Amino acid sequence: MSQRHPKSYSVRLHEGQENSTALNVYEWQGSGPPLLLVHAAGFHARVWDKIIGQLGDRHVYAVDLRCHGLSENSASPYSFQLFGDDLVALIETLDLNDITACGHSMGGHVVLQAATKLPSRFKHILLLDPVIFSPNSRDPAQTDPAKSPIASRRNEWASADEMFSRFNSRPPFSDWDHQVLRDYCEYGLLPKSDSELFELACPPLCEAAIYQSSGNGLLLEYLSSITATVKILRVKERTPEDAPFDFRPSATYKGLVGLIPGATENYLPDHTHFIPMEDPYLVAEEIKSLDT
Repeated sequence: MSQRHPKSYSVRLHEGQENSTALNVYEWQGSGPPLLLVHAAGFHARVWDKIIGQLGDRHVYAVDLRCHGLSENSASPYSFQLFGDDLVALIETLDLNDITACGHSMGGHVVLQAATKLPSRFKHILLLDPVIFSPNSRDPAQTDPAKSPIASRRNEWASADEMFSRFNSRPPFSDWDHQVLRDYCEYGLLPKSDSELFELACPPLCEAAIYQSSGNGLLLEYLSSITATVKILRVKERTPEDAPFDFRPSATYKGLVGLIPGATENYLPDHTHFIPMEDPYLVAEEIKSLDT
Protein backbone atom coordinates (compact mmCIF):
# COMPACT_ATOMS: atom_id res chain seq x y z
CA MET A 1 0.00 0.00 0.00
CA SER A 2 1.34 3.43 -0.99
CA GLN A 3 2.34 5.79 1.86
CA ARG A 4 2.06 9.11 0.06
CA HIS A 5 1.53 12.26 2.08
CA PRO A 6 -0.77 15.11 1.08
CA LYS A 7 -0.27 18.83 1.08
CA SER A 8 -2.89 20.83 2.95
CA TYR A 9 -4.15 24.30 2.09
CA SER A 10 -7.10 26.58 2.73
CA VAL A 11 -9.42 27.85 -0.01
CA ARG A 12 -11.59 30.92 0.63
CA LEU A 13 -15.05 30.64 -0.94
CA HIS A 14 -18.01 33.01 -1.43
CA GLU A 15 -15.79 36.03 -0.73
CA GLY A 16 -17.80 39.00 0.50
CA GLN A 17 -21.02 36.98 0.82
CA GLU A 18 -22.97 36.00 3.92
CA ASN A 19 -22.07 32.35 3.43
CA SER A 20 -18.32 33.02 3.08
CA THR A 21 -16.10 30.28 4.45
CA ALA A 22 -12.65 28.76 4.08
CA LEU A 23 -12.36 25.04 3.36
CA ASN A 24 -9.31 22.96 4.08
CA VAL A 25 -8.23 20.75 1.18
CA TYR A 26 -5.80 17.84 1.21
CA GLU A 27 -4.21 17.10 -2.14
CA TRP A 28 -2.27 13.96 -2.99
CA GLN A 29 -0.46 14.93 -6.17
CA GLY A 30 -0.29 12.28 -8.85
CA SER A 31 -1.36 11.29 -12.30
CA GLY A 32 -4.68 11.08 -14.08
CA PRO A 33 -7.86 13.14 -13.77
CA PRO A 34 -8.82 14.33 -10.28
CA LEU A 35 -10.48 12.07 -7.74
CA LEU A 36 -12.60 14.13 -5.33
CA LEU A 37 -13.56 12.59 -1.98
CA VAL A 38 -16.31 14.05 0.24
CA HIS A 39 -16.88 12.77 3.78
CA ALA A 40 -19.99 12.29 5.92
CA ALA A 41 -21.41 14.62 8.57
CA GLY A 42 -19.26 14.60 11.69
CA PHE A 43 -16.22 13.16 9.89
CA HIS A 44 -13.26 14.70 8.06
CA ALA A 45 -11.12 14.29 4.97
CA ARG A 46 -8.48 12.00 6.48
CA VAL A 47 -10.88 9.08 6.99
CA TRP A 48 -10.10 8.38 3.32
CA ASP A 49 -6.36 7.81 3.94
CA LYS A 50 -6.41 4.02 3.84
CA ILE A 51 -8.51 4.03 0.68
CA ILE A 52 -6.20 6.55 -0.98
CA GLY A 53 -3.22 4.40 -0.05
CA GLN A 54 -4.54 1.66 -2.34
CA LEU A 55 -4.96 3.90 -5.38
CA GLY A 56 -1.33 4.10 -6.49
CA ASP A 57 -0.26 7.53 -7.71
CA ARG A 58 -3.79 8.78 -8.38
CA HIS A 59 -4.27 12.56 -8.14
CA VAL A 60 -6.64 12.98 -5.18
CA TYR A 61 -8.44 15.85 -3.48
CA ALA A 62 -10.17 15.29 -0.12
CA VAL A 63 -12.03 18.20 1.42
CA ASP A 64 -12.95 19.05 4.99
CA LEU A 65 -16.49 20.44 4.71
CA ARG A 66 -17.26 23.59 6.68
CA CYS A 67 -17.40 22.97 10.45
CA HIS A 68 -15.33 19.79 9.98
CA GLY A 69 -11.63 18.96 10.22
CA LEU A 70 -9.42 22.01 9.66
CA SER A 71 -12.06 23.98 7.76
CA GLU A 72 -13.60 27.16 9.11
CA ASN A 73 -16.60 26.88 11.41
CA SER A 74 -19.68 28.96 10.74
CA ALA A 75 -22.78 29.63 12.76
CA SER A 76 -26.06 27.87 12.04
CA PRO A 77 -28.42 27.59 10.28
CA TYR A 78 -26.97 24.88 8.09
CA SER A 79 -28.45 23.04 5.15
CA PHE A 80 -27.30 20.36 2.75
CA GLN A 81 -27.74 23.05 0.10
CA LEU A 82 -25.12 25.17 1.87
CA PHE A 83 -22.59 22.33 1.81
CA GLY A 84 -23.43 21.72 -1.84
CA ASP A 85 -22.85 25.37 -2.70
CA ASP A 86 -19.47 25.14 -0.98
CA LEU A 87 -18.46 22.14 -3.08
CA VAL A 88 -19.57 23.85 -6.30
CA ALA A 89 -17.51 26.93 -5.42
CA LEU A 90 -14.50 24.79 -4.51
CA ILE A 91 -14.61 22.90 -7.83
CA GLU A 92 -14.85 26.17 -9.74
CA THR A 93 -12.05 27.80 -7.72
CA LEU A 94 -9.69 24.84 -8.23
CA ASP A 95 -10.96 24.52 -11.83
CA LEU A 96 -11.41 20.75 -11.57
CA ASN A 97 -12.61 18.91 -14.67
CA ASP A 98 -13.12 15.30 -15.73
CA ILE A 99 -13.81 14.57 -12.06
CA THR A 100 -14.32 11.17 -10.50
CA ALA A 101 -16.13 11.87 -7.23
CA CYS A 102 -16.86 9.62 -4.27
CA GLY A 103 -19.20 10.79 -1.54
CA HIS A 104 -20.23 9.03 1.65
CA SER A 105 -23.53 9.70 3.45
CA MET A 106 -24.05 13.50 3.49
CA GLY A 107 -21.01 13.69 1.22
CA GLY A 108 -22.92 11.71 -1.39
CA HIS A 109 -25.80 14.17 -1.21
CA VAL A 110 -23.35 17.06 -1.60
CA VAL A 111 -21.64 15.43 -4.59
CA LEU A 112 -24.99 14.97 -6.33
CA GLN A 113 -25.82 18.63 -5.75
CA ALA A 114 -22.55 19.67 -7.39
CA ALA A 115 -23.09 17.26 -10.29
CA THR A 116 -26.51 18.76 -11.05
CA LYS A 117 -25.03 22.27 -11.15
CA LEU A 118 -21.75 21.46 -12.91
CA PRO A 119 -22.63 18.36 -14.98
CA SER A 120 -19.91 18.89 -17.58
CA ARG A 121 -17.16 18.73 -14.94
CA PHE A 122 -18.04 15.21 -13.67
CA LYS A 123 -17.15 11.93 -15.39
CA HIS A 124 -17.80 9.26 -12.74
CA ILE A 125 -19.58 9.30 -9.38
CA LEU A 126 -19.53 6.66 -6.64
CA LEU A 127 -22.13 7.14 -3.91
CA LEU A 128 -21.58 5.29 -0.63
CA ASP A 129 -25.02 5.00 0.98
CA PRO A 130 -25.84 8.66 0.30
CA VAL A 131 -28.31 10.50 2.53
CA ILE A 132 -31.14 10.87 0.02
CA PHE A 133 -34.67 10.44 1.34
CA SER A 134 -37.80 9.29 -0.50
CA PRO A 135 -39.74 11.95 -2.42
CA ASN A 136 -42.59 11.92 0.11
CA SER A 137 -40.30 12.43 3.10
CA ARG A 138 -40.72 15.66 4.98
CA ASP A 139 -37.71 17.76 5.89
CA PRO A 140 -36.73 17.33 9.56
CA ALA A 141 -38.58 19.46 12.08
CA GLN A 142 -36.50 22.41 13.24
CA THR A 143 -36.11 21.93 16.98
CA ASP A 144 -33.41 22.98 19.40
CA PRO A 145 -30.29 21.00 18.33
CA ALA A 146 -28.98 21.25 21.89
CA LYS A 147 -31.70 18.76 22.89
CA SER A 148 -30.49 16.15 20.40
CA PRO A 149 -28.55 13.16 21.77
CA ILE A 150 -25.88 13.98 19.20
CA ALA A 151 -25.20 17.29 20.94
CA SER A 152 -24.32 15.44 24.14
CA ARG A 153 -21.43 13.50 22.59
CA ARG A 154 -18.28 13.58 24.69
CA ASN A 155 -16.22 16.55 23.53
CA GLU A 156 -13.08 16.49 25.70
CA TRP A 157 -10.25 14.02 25.23
CA ALA A 158 -6.76 13.72 26.66
CA SER A 159 -5.45 12.37 23.36
CA ALA A 160 -6.34 10.59 20.15
CA ASP A 161 -5.05 7.39 21.79
CA GLU A 162 -7.62 7.75 24.58
CA MET A 163 -10.38 8.27 22.03
CA PHE A 164 -9.25 5.24 20.03
CA SER A 165 -9.10 3.03 23.13
CA ARG A 166 -12.60 4.04 24.18
CA PHE A 167 -14.16 3.51 20.75
CA ASN A 168 -12.25 0.43 19.61
CA SER A 169 -14.48 -2.06 21.44
CA ARG A 170 -17.79 -0.19 21.07
CA PRO A 171 -20.18 -0.49 18.13
CA PRO A 172 -20.28 0.79 15.47
CA PHE A 173 -16.55 1.58 15.79
CA SER A 174 -15.67 -1.99 16.75
CA ASP A 175 -16.57 -3.04 13.18
CA TRP A 176 -14.29 -0.45 11.58
CA ASP A 177 -10.88 -1.09 10.09
CA HIS A 178 -8.40 -0.26 12.86
CA GLN A 179 -6.32 2.12 10.77
CA VAL A 180 -9.39 4.05 9.64
CA LEU A 181 -10.51 4.37 13.26
CA ARG A 182 -7.07 5.66 14.23
CA ASP A 183 -7.21 8.24 11.44
CA TYR A 184 -10.72 9.23 12.52
CA CYS A 185 -9.44 9.90 16.04
CA GLU A 186 -6.07 11.41 15.08
CA TYR A 187 -7.43 13.98 12.64
CA GLY A 188 -10.83 14.46 14.29
CA LEU A 189 -9.47 16.25 17.36
CA LEU A 190 -8.13 19.79 17.73
CA PRO A 191 -6.30 21.35 20.69
CA LYS A 192 -8.72 22.98 23.10
CA SER A 193 -8.13 26.65 23.85
CA ASP A 194 -6.38 27.35 27.18
CA SER A 195 -6.21 23.64 27.97
CA GLU A 196 -4.05 20.59 27.46
CA LEU A 197 -7.13 18.67 26.34
CA PHE A 198 -8.48 18.14 22.83
CA GLU A 199 -12.00 18.61 21.44
CA LEU A 200 -13.85 17.32 18.41
CA ALA A 201 -13.10 19.22 15.21
CA CYS A 202 -16.82 19.03 14.37
CA PRO A 203 -18.50 20.34 17.55
CA PRO A 204 -21.36 18.06 18.69
CA LEU A 205 -23.85 20.93 18.66
CA CYS A 206 -22.88 21.72 15.08
CA GLU A 207 -23.27 18.08 14.04
CA ALA A 208 -26.69 17.94 15.68
CA ALA A 209 -27.77 21.07 13.79
CA ILE A 210 -26.56 19.56 10.51
CA TYR A 211 -28.70 16.46 10.99
CA GLN A 212 -31.71 18.70 11.51
CA SER A 213 -31.05 20.21 8.06
CA SER A 214 -30.79 16.90 6.23
CA GLY A 215 -33.78 17.21 3.89
CA ASN A 216 -33.63 16.67 0.15
CA GLY A 217 -34.66 20.19 -0.73
CA LEU A 218 -35.09 20.41 -4.51
CA LEU A 219 -32.33 17.93 -5.31
CA LEU A 220 -34.54 15.13 -6.67
CA GLU A 221 -36.00 17.49 -9.27
CA TYR A 222 -32.58 18.08 -10.84
CA LEU A 223 -31.04 14.61 -10.82
CA SER A 224 -31.99 14.09 -14.47
CA SER A 225 -29.40 16.71 -15.47
CA ILE A 226 -26.49 14.52 -14.33
CA THR A 227 -24.39 13.24 -17.23
CA ALA A 228 -21.68 11.35 -15.30
CA THR A 229 -21.80 7.60 -14.84
CA VAL A 230 -23.18 6.97 -11.36
CA LYS A 231 -22.87 3.89 -9.15
CA ILE A 232 -24.64 3.58 -5.80
CA LEU A 233 -23.62 1.25 -2.98
CA ARG A 234 -26.65 0.83 -0.74
CA VAL A 235 -26.36 -1.09 2.52
CA LYS A 236 -28.73 -3.01 4.79
CA GLU A 237 -32.16 -1.47 5.14
CA ARG A 238 -33.61 -0.13 8.37
CA THR A 239 -36.00 -2.39 10.28
CA PRO A 240 -38.54 -1.54 13.02
CA GLU A 241 -36.11 -2.99 15.56
CA ASP A 242 -33.40 -0.41 14.78
CA ALA A 243 -33.12 2.45 17.26
CA PRO A 244 -33.79 5.98 15.92
CA PHE A 245 -30.19 7.12 16.46
CA ASP A 246 -28.61 3.90 15.23
CA PHE A 247 -26.84 5.13 12.10
CA ARG A 248 -25.87 1.70 10.80
CA PRO A 249 -28.95 1.05 8.59
CA SER A 250 -29.13 2.63 5.16
CA ALA A 251 -30.06 6.29 4.73
CA THR A 252 -30.64 5.92 0.97
CA TYR A 253 -33.96 6.05 -0.86
CA LYS A 254 -34.36 2.71 -2.64
CA GLY A 255 -35.70 4.43 -5.76
CA LEU A 256 -32.72 6.76 -6.15
CA VAL A 257 -31.10 4.63 -8.84
CA GLY A 258 -34.13 5.15 -11.08
CA LEU A 259 -33.95 8.95 -10.83
CA ILE A 260 -30.41 9.31 -12.21
CA PRO A 261 -29.90 8.62 -15.93
CA GLY A 262 -28.03 5.35 -16.45
CA ALA A 263 -27.21 4.87 -12.77
CA THR A 264 -26.46 1.41 -11.36
CA GLU A 265 -26.70 0.07 -7.83
CA ASN A 266 -25.17 -2.67 -5.70
CA TYR A 267 -27.15 -3.70 -2.63
CA LEU A 268 -24.83 -4.83 0.17
CA PRO A 269 -26.98 -6.18 3.03
CA ASP A 270 -23.94 -7.41 4.97
CA HIS A 271 -22.53 -3.89 5.27
CA THR A 272 -23.69 -0.88 7.28
CA HIS A 273 -23.87 2.84 6.56
CA PHE A 274 -20.21 3.05 7.64
CA ILE A 275 -19.03 1.07 4.64
CA PRO A 276 -15.84 3.10 3.89
CA MET A 277 -14.76 2.65 7.53
CA GLU A 278 -15.61 -1.06 7.62
CA ASP A 279 -14.28 -2.07 4.22
CA PRO A 280 -11.80 0.41 2.73
CA TYR A 281 -10.52 -2.33 0.40
CA LEU A 282 -13.94 -2.74 -1.21
CA VAL A 283 -14.34 1.02 -1.67
CA ALA A 284 -10.87 1.34 -3.21
CA GLU A 285 -11.67 -1.43 -5.71
CA GLU A 286 -14.97 0.27 -6.57
CA ILE A 287 -13.16 3.54 -7.24
CA LYS A 288 -10.57 1.84 -9.42
CA SER A 289 -13.27 0.03 -11.39
CA LEU A 290 -14.88 3.33 -12.45
CA ASP A 291 -12.05 4.02 -14.88
CA THR A 292 -11.99 0.57 -16.49
